[in-house]
Amino acid sequence: MDVAQIFIKKQGIFCCVGSKNHKFKLRALYEAGAVGWLIEKAGGKTISFDKKSLMDYEIRSYDDRLPFAVGTPEEVDNVAHLF
Repeated sequence: MDVAQIFIKKQGIFCCVGSKNHKFKLRALYEAGAVGWLIEKAGGKTISFDKKSLMDYEIRSYDDRLPFAVGTPEEVDNVAHLF
């Protein structure tokens, strides 16, 4: 996964955004939540709906999908306007 490069290079960003025609792909429970937890524990930053941390998202079903960005704090702040 592309997120591994963030840990190896200690820089970078991984985004999953969508639109009306392009639905979100990664599930909050299985994929986004696990990646977000690792990134935040390593000192990075996550963002999702309402510019909140991915860890603040309340999962309602096993198939919840959401937009998010994870990576270094500086780079996540640069794409915060998308959320």
